Amino acid sequence: MANTVNSNLNNNIISSSALEQFTSILAPLSAFSTSFNDEAAQKGTTISITKISNTSSADDFAAATGYLSMDTTYGAVQITINRHKIVTWHVTDTEVSESSAVELQRFGYQKGGDLAKAVFQDVLGQVTNSVFSSKITVAVGDFDADEVADLREDGVDESLYPDQCSLILANDYFTALLKDSDLSHALNYGSAEVIQGGRIPSLFGIKSIYESNSVPANSEDLKGFYCHPSAMAIGMRYLQPTNTKEYIAARKLTDPATGITMGYREFYDPKLGVQTAALECVYGFTVGISENLIRVVAS
Repeated sequence: MANTVNSNLNNNIISSSALEQFTSILAPLSAFSTSFNDEAAQKGTTISITKISNTSSADDFAAATGYLSMDTTYGAVQITINRHKIVTWHVTDTEVSESSAVELQRFGYQKGGDLAKAVFQDVLGQVTNSVFSSKITVAVGDFDADEVADLREDGVDESLYPDQCSLILANDYFTALLKDSDLSHALNYGSAEVIQGGRIPSLFGIKSIYESNSVPANSEDLKGFYCHPSAMAIGMRYLQPTNTKEYIAARKLTDPATGITMGYREFYDPKLGVQTAALECVYGFTVGISENLIRVVAS
């Protein structure tokens, strides 16, 4: 199978652009409780992630009980790092000698994007009616700021306050929101961010609104969701090779702002005359409080 890769397989350019796209696609996962860092861990490792509930209560002070601790769902949730996604590519000696230069950055974006989409859709495969039953049903032609306001209201009714929550939307629903004149007109929205940058930094107090073209339908016409971080917990670590001597390169790639991490490996098979590179992500996730996510479905 022919490949179109630069003759020197410039892994620095490819891996850095791959990380950029990988981080961009996985950004919406920040809506959940996360532990993303570049610590090395083997598959099967269990890690703890702090999870804070959105619920709280207050009582009258009673001398008999004093400051006795109330029940709370603040604490740590255990996650097993048991998922492992990879993408690979290769060049042969013949291709190295005959291939012309290609746009390595674009190639890196593609590979990083392929890996991120697989991870993203695996995690969001949990966002189904059987796990998160709360939902609103709205067709894309009817989705606008009013629908977001109604969704916000439903959330507040369940103590999912907008300043603590995020809204993730499939690109067609996000585009429908961009077209709402209440947002696209700078005088109405209070900023030219929508019309100039195609972004909605916040809306009705919702702190983070993400667009994604990787939201899985999950056979239920899923188009997005409104959630509190306690709805799910996700962990990600770096899988360090036990023996790096067999690799041309083996290193972790980490986004310093988010901690999102993947691994890069490159090796050569002298018997086949093939040089192979791989990007990988090792992670795990678990459902938190199922009442703390409201799905947006088309039907």
